[in-house]
Amino acid sequence: MRERFRFFAGLWLVIALSARAEEPSIAQRHWFEVRSPHFQTYSCGPTQEVVRLAARLEQFHEAYALLAGNQAVTSPPIVVMAFPEHAALEPFLPVYQNRPANLAAFFSRGSDENLIVLSLSNAGAGTSLEAVFHEYAHLLLRHNEQFWPMWLKEGMADIYATFEVTGDHSIRIGRPMALYLHLLSQQSLLPLKDLFAVKHDSPEYNERERQGMFYAESWLLTHYLMLGGNPWHKAHFGQLTTLLREGQSPEAAFTNVFRTPLPLMEKQLRTYLERGRFEPLGLVVRASLHSPQVVATRGLAPVETCFRLGDQLLRVGRADAAQSYFEQAQNLAPASPFPYEGLGFLAADRGDHAAAARLLNQAVQHGSGSFLAHYIYGRERLRLTAKAPDTFTRLARSEGAEIRAELERSLELMPDFGPAHHLLGFFELLQGENLGAAEQHLQRAIQLEPENQAYRLTLAQAQLSRNDSESARRTLAPLCRPYVEAEVRTHAEEMLKAIGGQ
Repeated sequence: MRERFRFFAGLWLVIALSARAEEPSIAQRHWFEVRSPHFQTYSCGPTQEVVRLAARLEQFHEAYALLAGNQAVTSPPIVVMAFPEHAALEPFLPVYQNRPANLAAFFSRGSDENLIVLSLSNAGAGTSLEAVFHEYAHLLLRHNEQFWPMWLKEGMADIYATFEVTGDHSIRIGRPMALYLHLLSQQSLLPLKDLFAVKHDSPEYNERERQGMFYAESWLLTHYLMLGGNPWHKAHFGQLTTLLREGQSPEAAFTNVFRTPLPLMEKQLRTYLERGRFEPLGLVVRASLHSPQVVATRGLAPVETCFRLGDQLLRVGRADAAQSYFEQAQNLAPASPFPYEGLGFLAADRGDHAAAARLLNQAVQHGSGSFLAHYIYGRERLRLTAKAPDTFTRLARSEGAEIRAELERSLELMPDFGPAHHLLGFFELLQGENLGAAEQHLQRAIQLEPENQAYRLTLAQAQLSRNDSESARRTLAPLCRPYVEAEVRTHAEEMLKAIGGQ
């Protein structure tokens, strides 16, 4: 359920664990929800500031959708936890190397929910929103995640991090970043060959002493190619994605697109840095960005407040602290579905499938309207039927009908939820009663989450089940490219070999 958490470099500093206990009063404050078209914002701060924050986030979403298309912004729900001040945020920060991180803001991405956490005091200064826009851009650019190299992912995210609305129909991105310019003035540029080789597990990406320069040069190179005033670079920048998607290495794709040896490009990049003129990019959109935002505000009952705080802690890996909030919610309102949802999510996170199914069944019996509760309940019940880990067989009709009903209910509540489409497709494939429906759900899951490579493996299995080898080959072929996760690539190659032998 929890997929990934990342820190935004440049805005965090690891600090010693404070001896101060968590403020017990935070759950006792008046929490409320501001619901806008694409965000669910929870806060106990000043209402006007929260509404203003939601409007800024909606502007970013709207501008990106107008530029890249609505499909680019389709994602699981985006929950925003807006604490009134940084001191209130501190007990809810993630832990890194057994110590809490001092963050202006952070973004936690998952298949089921995306979480933005910040303090309103920092948001007013703009610093935390820059961090949030950086990470939100990663979500919006996720369709390129499989094949873009790290420098391009981070460089593009930083271009969008400086997003600002400049008029009713205009925005600006790509303004200079003072922190990066300072670093670039103090240190020598990395050779581009080394920059292109940086991956998720590289020291340049993970070690604080080295990652600053990686981010700074990634921003500089992306800014130069996109906005640096060279018409050739601008015209051909988009072709870089095409060649990377085809499986070319970052270095080969770069030199083939820009027709420039890396040493010469390094010289041009140094000249661009020394010139010191970094023009932002102004963009015009058709729709008004200053149109009044439609928002709905409601107060939270104490039981839901405890659930929201516990859920946020669970999503950043602080399970024990989350459990205390879920148990507090249970004491406050034992007839509410919220405590059982939280405790069920916690049990699922810990791999206790039986407890998760039992607790989430209680949530459903108490009237849960959570798409996630129904999905995880169905998933955990299916897992309990496995004869061995990840080994499933066709279920009896009555048991299968109950699991199918939970997954279908999840999609009724959240039609664009990729994991539920995938699991329901897998389930229909397992049952063998409706292979057409299985394939439809799997195609929809891939459309919603093209970066999830394993979905294609399941689709190929469905296609083979109805003896469509040619479609299965087309589905599997992209999984054999070098950038694909090794385990998925190996499985795809084995399936293709088996198809060839038929």
